[in-house]
Amino acid sequence: MQTLLIFFTFFNTTSYSQETYVKHPIPQEPVYFKSELYNTVKKTIPLPPEINSDSQKADEKELLQLQNTRTSLQCENAKSEIFATFENFFGAHSNILDKKSIEKLEPLFAQLRNDGDFFIQKLKKEFPRKRPYFYLSQINPCITKESTGAYPSGHATLSKLYALVLSDLFPNKKSQFLTRAEDVGRNRVLAGVHHPSDIRAGQALANFLYNELKKSESFQNDFKKYSTLINSQ
Repeated sequence: MQTLLIFFTFFNTTSYSQETYVKHPIPQEPVYFKSELYNTVKKTIPLPPEINSDSQKADEKELLQLQNTRTSLQCENAKSEIFATFENFFGAHSNILDKKSIEKLEPLFAQLRNDGDFFIQKLKKEFPRKRPYFYLSQINPCITKESTGAYPSGHATLSKLYALVLSDLFPNKKSQFLTRAEDVGRNRVLAGVHHPSDIRAGQALANFLYNELKKSESFQNDFKKYSTLINSQ
C-alpha cells in the first residue's frame, strides 16, 4: 500500500495538439475486489443517454445553465478537485477532517482510489461517451480538460465511495461527507467536464462498490486497523 501512496503523488498534465489535458495514474489490479467482478459491475449502471434523447437534451440544458451562472470561486473550487485524491476531497479544502486524520487514513484511501479506478477506467472504455466539450461548441470548461471518456464520472464515484467509508469511521459526520461528495460531482458539471448523468452513474457505481467492500475480507481487516488508529487519536 505504501507503493500506491507514493505512486499517487505524481500527477501532471499532458499536451495533445496544443491542448493540455489532465493525466491521471494508471490503476493497478485491485486489492479489495476481484478483477472478475467487472462483469457484474458493468451491469450496475444504466447505458449513457443516446444522442438526441430527452435525457441527453436535459444533460445539455443543465450544462449550459450551470456554465452561464457559475462563479469564479466555484471554478477555483473545481480546480482544487481536479485530482481525485482523498486529501483534495476531504482535506483542508472541505474543513471536515483535520490534517492528522487525513495523514493517518491516506494509505487506506489511496488503495480505495486505485481499486475504484480500476473499474472506472474499464467502464469508460465500455461506454465511450465523449466529454461535453468535444462535441458541444458552447461548452467552455473552466478547468483543465480530460482526455478520458465521460461515463461514468470517476470523481463522482470516488468522492461518494470515500464518503460512505468515512461515514462508517465517523458516523456523526455522515451528512457532511455525503454533502461534500455531492458538491464534488456538481463541480464537475459546472466546470464543463461532465454531464449530469455521468455523475449519477458514478454515484450508483460507488454504492455498488461500497456494498462489495462489506464482503471483502482484506478491506474489512484494513478498516478495523484504521478504525483503531483513528480512535486512538
